[in-house]
Amino acid sequence: MQYLDTRGLADRPRTFSEAVLEGIAPGGGLFVPERLPRFSRAELDGLARLPYAARAERVLAAFEPDLAPDVLRAATTGAYGPQFDTPEIAPVRDLGGGRFVLELWHGPTLAFKDMALQLMPRLFSASIERAAADGAAEREYLILVATSGDTGAAALEGFADREHTRIAVLFPDAGVSTLQERQMTTRPGANVAVFRVAGDFDACQTTVKQVFDDPAFAAQLDASHRLSLSSANSINWGRLLPQVAYYLSACADLRARGALGEGQLVDVCVPTGNFGNVLAAWYARRMGAPIGRLISASNANNVLADFIATGVYDIGGRSLVRTPSPSMDILVSSNLERLLADLVGDPERVRGWMADLRTRSRFEVDAATLARLREVFAGGWVDNAASLATIANVQRERGYLLDPHTAVAWKVADQVAEDRPVLIVATASWAKFAADVTRALTGLPPDARMPTGDAELALLGRVAELAPGASVPAQLTAVLARPVRFRQRIDGTRDALENALRDWLAAG
Repeated sequence: MQYLDTRGLADRPRTFSEAVLEGIAPGGGLFVPERLPRFSRAELDGLARLPYAARAERVLAAFEPDLAPDVLRAATTGAYGPQFDTPEIAPVRDLGGGRFVLELWHGPTLAFKDMALQLMPRLFSASIERAAADGAAEREYLILVATSGDTGAAALEGFADREHTRIAVLFPDAGVSTLQERQMTTRPGANVAVFRVAGDFDACQTTVKQVFDDPAFAAQLDASHRLSLSSANSINWGRLLPQVAYYLSACADLRARGALGEGQLVDVCVPTGNFGNVLAAWYARRMGAPIGRLISASNANNVLADFIATGVYDIGGRSLVRTPSPSMDILVSSNLERLLADLVGDPERVRGWMADLRTRSRFEVDAATLARLREVFAGGWVDNAASLATIANVQRERGYLLDPHTAVAWKVADQVAEDRPVLIVATASWAKFAADVTRALTGLPPDARMPTGDAELALLGRVAELAPGASVPAQLTAVLARPVRFRQRIDGTRDALENALRDWLAAG
């Protein structure tokens, strides 16, 4: 199967391994498969009889990657093993009343990003080996990652000390939780670097894209270090494809336990920032998963909810709002481009919309495209107070502790739910956000002052006292014991990042 450029600027289609290694298409577009495989009802039901690693292998194999079957099997088996704290890997919990939760936070960094970033580095290494076998000159890769909180920790976990790769992560100054920051700044590994960036996530993401678009810097990396740039953000198809697997897996589980009858659909509600997670559900739906509506849940940074309602994507004049759900504090949702490409099948129109966003801070789709979007997608948003109140309400009424991101999805599902089962996508453990969960459970307002830094980490025990049955995940023990390695703060400019990368690479 070949991969095409959403903007139509690539000189030729790419293979799977080429798309993984390049990360982003020339000219800033994203790689998408030329077609989508289909799973029959029998094939979907068959997934339920397999362990999760084998389910993921089946899904990836359906995309016909240019990797040998034994290589694919080794990658999925290695990705979904004892580093997860449950053999189910991505269990579906029944909370009653037609409300289900897909728990994606059982991996080593306690966030859904582990579901992709335990597998993607293995696919990346396999793609390097494939390129070498095809006669390509031996190369090293610099993985450059912008994070709003969870991606950075998961990418570092997956790529640390991996051969032929180095990884640098950027996170926004004062834009992540204390625990998220600690997961990154204490990360062991000889091939890793972490930079705090002045500004918000969009500043981090824009800076990374500017570096990717700088041919002079790419040439210098090649000449000095034989390095090529790539990405572990969900703009990389190798990051996005593993996410498709868990939606097919969840639907197979729901059918196997009788929660979905023949012909019955489930709505999926996803806390949404960069649009990759809900886009993976869109692909799963198109591949045959019994999914009805896709509900994109936003926090106070509600540009996506407005877009789904109006067809206008407008970030002009908006300021990023800091919320209890920092991984969703995003205004430029990169993966929306892939959805638009799928809806219209016209690279020129996609290219025009993305140019409008870059130059005018807005774009507007036509009425026909908006109608196709709204046939499947619904959107909603909640403010900070409502998200915290939802944590308290669900804990009190159902004995289940949500993190602030999943709480946004739960509340939006309440707002737009129809007479159909709903699968809430739980993207992180509550333990990554102890301060806001404490605010929620004690009835404090979102802006109530709480301990910061190391003192904030003491709130983990406080939450465990407030929520019967909650316990601090074992994955945190090693993180809290590690010394801080990375303290450098840089300006959110291309030159500042390139200079920081030069200094790090020169230091060996």
